[in-house]
Amino acid sequence: MQKQVVFPAFLGESEMAVVVVIPSIKEDMADIFDRFHSGEEVDYWFSWDLVLTDTGEYLVVLEVDWAQGDGLIVAFTTEMWEFLVLMVQKENLVIMADWNVLEEGAPTLVSEEEFKPYALLIRDVHTGLDKLYDQVKELVSVNDGIEELSNLQLLLEGTNNQNITLH
Repeated sequence: MQKQVVFPAFLGESEMAVVVVIPSIKEDMADIFDRFHSGEEVDYWFSWDLVLTDTGEYLVVLEVDWAQGDGLIVAFTTEMWEFLVLMVQKENLVIMADWNVLEEGAPTLVSEEEFKPYALLIRDVHTGLDKLYDQVKELVSVNDGIEELSNLQLLLEGTNNQNITLH
């Protein structure tokens, strides 16, 4: 199975999490949102990776999977990499499929009787960034002079003073 790669339409932060809005996933992830809304506990897992596109662009990707579903791959371009540091600081990532929560505000919507957010909370989102760091460090050592990789390595090293330990 080939998964669809999606790019955030918006990245921001709240007091407790980095917020990523991807409206295109609302329909694709309707099954998991329905499961959440019905009260079902859905186990999901995630991993971080660095990929090189056909056009020579490096993307940091977050792959999220769950049983009985297609999963999701969120791609972060070089312009979005600074949010990795915020993710380590906040420790949580919220992937939202609906602009309404941002536009109308969560407190307003929560007061409504049938509030059903189209959102996926990933706790401890920094888990696995050490493996991404190792991957980047190895690529930098064999591809000296690729500025994107060097910048990503420095960025990830900056997270070393935060909540994760890099080798």
